[in-house]
Amino acid sequence: MRVSFKALLHKYNTGECTPEEKAIIESWYHQLELPGLEELTDEQLVEIEQLRPSLPVKQRTRWPWISVAAAVAVLVTAGGYFLYHSMNTQKHQPIALMQDDALPGSNKAVLTLANGQRIMLEDAQKGALAQQGSIVIEKKADGELNYISGAELHEDDAPLINTVSTPRGGQHHLVLADGTQVWLNAASSITYPVTFNSQERKVEITGEGYFEVAQRDGQPFRVVSKGQKIDVLGTHFNVNAYPDEPVTKTTLLQGAVRVTADGGESAVLKPGQQAVLDNLQQIKVRFIDPEVAIDWKEGDFVFKNETLPDIMRKVSRWYDVDVDDGHYNHSKLTFSGEVSRSRNLSVVLKMLEATAGVKFTVKNNHITIADQ
Repeated sequence: MRVSFKALLHKYNTGECTPEEKAIIESWYHQLELPGLEELTDEQLVEIEQLRPSLPVKQRTRWPWISVAAAVAVLVTAGGYFLYHSMNTQKHQPIALMQDDALPGSNKAVLTLANGQRIMLEDAQKGALAQQGSIVIEKKADGELNYISGAELHEDDAPLINTVSTPRGGQHHLVLADGTQVWLNAASSITYPVTFNSQERKVEITGEGYFEVAQRDGQPFRVVSKGQKIDVLGTHFNVNAYPDEPVTKTTLLQGAVRVTADGGESAVLKPGQQAVLDNLQQIKVRFIDPEVAIDWKEGDFVFKNETLPDIMRKVSRWYDVDVDDGHYNHSKLTFSGEVSRSRNLSVVLKMLEATAGVKFTVKNNHITIADQ
C-alpha cells in the first residue's frame, strides 16, 4: 500500500514514524527547494496547516511554515516522493556494508592505450602513466586523468586512439589534450585521439558523459553517440546514450549545440533544452531543469516524475546489481525526490519503499521487486 506524505505527516505528529520515515520528513523539511503558493487553494492550505509536524522550533524557523505546507501539497499530488541526505556526515566518507546490501560506486576505470595495453586507473599510482607520441598521460592526486601536450603533431600524422571505460559501479573524470573536461558515468566509455591535429575534434561515447568543451576557433568539437552526433564550439552539455535506454538524451547547460540524428533530422539547442532522440530517429526538444540531467556528476540521484524501470536502470548501473522487475518492468508508477549516490543501496531502496506499495529484496547482488 502506498504511503502518502499526508499519512507520514500524521504518523510524525503521533510519534508512530519508523526511523526511516522520520528521516524522510525531517531531511525533506531541511533541504527541499520550496515552491510558491499560487497553485494551492485556500481549502488545501487550511487542510495542510492542520497536518503541521511538531518539528523542533530551531528547525522550524529556517523556513516559513506556509511554504513548507505548499510544498507538501504539490508533492502529494505528484506521486511517490522521497529525499534523504545524511545531515551530519560527508557524502564520501567510508560506509559500512550490511548483509544483503551493496556499496555505492566509486572512481574506477580502465584506460586502453593505442597499442592495446590496459591500465586499471584505480590501482595506478599518481604521476605519469604512459606516453603516447608526444603526449604524456598523467594521473593526478585526485584520480583525474590528464593529457599533457608536448610537441605539436602534423596533420598527416596517424592519430593515436585511447579509450577510457568505466564498469558498472564506476565513474571517472579526464581532461583531453585540448583542455576539454569529460566526466563519465557508470558503464560508459569514451574513445578519442590523444591529440587533435585535424580540422575537427571528434570523440565517441557510449553510456553517459558530461562535457565542458574547450573553445578552439576553427576546430569544432564533435561527439558521436548512439544514433546521433553533436557539434559544438565551446559549451557544457550532457549526453545520455546507454544501449539499454529507450531514447538518447542531450541536455545543454551552456553555449549552443546542434544534435543531428543518423537519419538526418537535426535540432539546435539553447541552454536549458534537452533533445530526445527516439528509436524512429525523431528528435523532440523540450525545456527541463538541467541540474536533473547532471545529478550523477554532482553525486546525487534526482528524480522528477520518473518511472520505477527508469530509476532501477540507474540503480543497477551505479551499484553493480541486477534487477528483476517482475510485473513492474512496464510500471507507470512515478517517483520524485533526491538521495545521495554516496548512500548504500539499502538506503535508496528504503526511500522508494516508503513512497509506494513495493518491496525490494536484495540477495547475491540481485534485486527482486514485489508488492508490499
